[in-house]
Amino acid sequence: MQVLWNSVKLARVLGTRMILLNSNNQFLSSLTQFSTSPLSSLQFQLRTKSSSAFPAGRHRAAIATADVCDSNAALLVNGDLRALDPIFKIYGQRLAFSGSIVTVKVFEDNVLVRQLLETEGNGRVLIIDGGGSTRCALVGGNLAQWAHDMAWAGIIVNGCIRDVDEINACDIGVRALGSNPLKSNKKAVGEKHVPVQIAGTLIHDGEWLYADSDGILISKTQLSV
Repeated sequence: MQVLWNSVKLARVLGTRMILLNSNNQFLSSLTQFSTSPLSSLQFQLRTKSSSAFPAGRHRAAIATADVCDSNAALLVNGDLRALDPIFKIYGQRLAFSGSIVTVKVFEDNVLVRQLLETEGNGRVLIIDGGGSTRCALVGGNLAQWAHDMAWAGIIVNGCIRDVDEINACDIGVRALGSNPLKSNKKAVGEKHVPVQIAGTLIHDGEWLYADSDGILISKTQLSV
């Protein structure tokens, strides 16, 4: 029982959910049911919002954007830390993410987007400047899953996505202006690793992005709180 209560305390501190399973992998409905079951027949599983199926080290722990702002007031004043205008909708299971930025500039054409997402992400974030067009989608379910498999932390789309249900089932962070079922062109027109102007902010390849449910921050350097 001491092991259980230690787990309960840890779950409360971390804000996690505790799931109790018996030896037949059946859920136990209460701690009372636990007390009548042998300790040897139980497994404990703790899962936090920040956990995922990614192997250890492929993604950095997310930092709350509010804490980043509170701890870096001077950077906000001099412009080294900027908040994007709140124009993006939240998609994907990863609500909070951060990483070094890779930029791509396209217009209603996602060939270069695919090319980048087919490379190792190493915990980076792809920012897609689609010119704000909402006439077609630049990212769909297949690309989101590919980004997950290649260890990208997230995707920001200044444009639309499609296959929303598939993307919402994928453990990756996605922000976009909205959704549109129409697919994009395939002419491979665009530019990689160039400055992009999105949501009121000029963003450079190699800067850092921090995103959570409060919003999106862009920093010239990697930050800690």
